[in-house]
Amino acid sequence: MGWFSQLFQNNEQIPPAILPGKNDSCWCDSGLKYKKCHLAKDKLYFKEHPKKKVPSKKSCGPVFG
Repeated sequence: MGWFSQLFQNNEQIPPAILPGKNDSCWCDSGLKYKKCHLAKDKLYFKEHPKKKVPSKKSCGPVFG
């Protein structure tokens, strides 16, 4: 592998918050389906970087908004 391809191989992309379906086109605009392009990489990324849970607000209460 040449140095030019290694330059672009190390480019880590952060997946979006809302991921596409398996058969949709990939979010990186490669033209491939998501399952063939970034599905495995995104699963690994979210396994290593779990999302922080935000406490949910109750919908019923004396204060609205």
